[in-house]
Amino acid sequence: MGFLSLYRKYRPQNFNDLVGQHHVVRTLKNALESGRIAHAYLFAGPRGTGKTSTAKVFAMALNCIHGPTTEPCGQCENCRKIQKGQSIDVIEIDAASNRGIDEIRELREKVKFYPNEGEYKVYIIDEVHMLTKGAFNALLKTLEEPPEKVVFILATTEPHQVINTILSRCQRFDFSLLPVREIQERLRYICEKEEVEFEEEALNILARSANGGLRDAISLLDQAISYTGNNLNPIDVQGMLGKVSREVLSQFIKYVLNGNSVEALKLVNRIISRGNNVGRLIGDLIEYGRQLLLVKECGPDSRIIEYPDEVLEKISGEARAIKTSRLIEIIDQLTVMERDIKYSDEPRLILEVGIIKMANPEAGGSIIDLEKRIARLENIISGKITANDGDRITSTFNTVSGSDKVMTGQGVKKKNKKGSIKDNKADKNRVKSDNTPEHETGIRTDMGGGQGVEDASGGELTLDKFRKGWPVVLKQIKEKNIKAQAFLIESRPAAFDGEVLVIEFPEDKAFHKKGAEKEKKLIEDVVSKIAGTRCQVRFRLAGEKEKGYNNTAVKKKEKNKKDDDLVNRVMELFDGEIIKVNHEVIEN
Repeated sequence: MGFLSLYRKYRPQNFNDLVGQHHVVRTLKNALESGRIAHAYLFAGPRGTGKTSTAKVFAMALNCIHGPTTEPCGQCENCRKIQKGQSIDVIEIDAASNRGIDEIRELREKVKFYPNEGEYKVYIIDEVHMLTKGAFNALLKTLEEPPEKVVFILATTEPHQVINTILSRCQRFDFSLLPVREIQERLRYICEKEEVEFEEEALNILARSANGGLRDAISLLDQAISYTGNNLNPIDVQGMLGKVSREVLSQFIKYVLNGNSVEALKLVNRIISRGNNVGRLIGDLIEYGRQLLLVKECGPDSRIIEYPDEVLEKISGEARAIKTSRLIEIIDQLTVMERDIKYSDEPRLILEVGIIKMANPEAGGSIIDLEKRIARLENIISGKITANDGDRITSTFNTVSGSDKVMTGQGVKKKNKKGSIKDNKADKNRVKSDNTPEHETGIRTDMGGGQGVEDASGGELTLDKFRKGWPVVLKQIKEKNIKAQAFLIESRPAAFDGEVLVIEFPEDKAFHKKGAEKEKKLIEDVVSKIAGTRCQVRFRLAGEKEKGYNNTAVKKKEKNKKDDDLVNRVMELFDGEIIKVNHEVIEN
């Protein structure tokens, strides 16, 4: 016989060989011992967790010449035929390629016949969720009135796609992903049988890479044996899998924590130059950050992270040197990068910019800076300091500094040479208390980072403020619907009449305009929330004229703005003040 893959060679031959699914094994054994054999079973769970293998072992247990038994011999003719897939009483059907109603009708005709060699006729239908609705209905009739000595075993990775009338007629068993420890034990057993030299860390890497699937782990082991030549070591296994070694990941984190973005970028360049995928690299960094965080919070003895003891000690030592808040910040930034590269043609650029931000927290606004600003705001609100103490609050929370004058119902009061307001109005320049409405204080705490539309320069809304605050609008939309934000990336505010904001796209971006129109309600909600007043939005391509758009209000506001600027300059020149504003039109 030729070469046989390890996952086929070491396929379970009895219930004791099944790894991890103890609740399933116990129930099936009890059913065999008590003679309570159901006519239909549903095995549901992720790929590679033993659904089909369990079905075959159960079929052997039913049709062994010593059976039904919990310990099929594996030596009798019936058992050997089932193992080789040659038994006429155990029929395996791939629902993905036999999904139509005609195939199920043919099955219904054959199911009437009694078993020829064993005690039961067993139908194993793999990927049963692939059947059509008509095929499900045809199968339902058989499950409602099953012939004697017939057992159906339905296996699926998508149980929610199986119709409820089928589910209600089956005993359901949910197969779970296997723990790393149990997969590693099985790999060790196979290596010992195959006389392969190995290091425990190499087996651990293979077990973790399988993501809970034993079949995948054994396939990776087969590949690793061919790659390393019967000597499994961590470095070669990581190279085969395209993973970055733990030592390299540790060095990267050290560079970031020390603010050494240059060396971090050089290290990433070397990794990518060796052919590593940017997405996989970010995924490895996130996983390593997770390990550091969990070991730091729970300790190495918690065994939440399944590593050999010597590796856990190294991770624990590294975790102790990092502040929890800084570690969480790095993981958050990596997670954002992982999400963003899925929608970008330049994933490497996103990674490199992200590295610079991580290594230089002040470049992107860090949690530490945010905490300082929050503390300052709390002091202002509680009255401990005023907005004029120290630097003005103009960053993260978008405080409106306004002008050096305070507008009142009577006009503008004169300022003194130091730029402060006269004493009799000083209290009005203080930041108001918690119960003051948001639009009066100018503090928009829901805006996140950056400058908001309403806060761009204080006062009424203008097109210029929308343009300055547009990055904030895009950021808020991205948090709610990244697809909507993608449509708006190349757009810009083109006109605003006080109620309607016109968003303009380049002439060749008609598709983006059409996509944005489908998300119009979301965009209007975000724009209105940021602006502090209800706004409508319209979309147009560059060169198009906006139908029905009234630009009179815009011109009037621009004229008023120019007039205000002129008046302010005159007052500054003559150290004057506004006593009265006359709105009458002077006729020539």
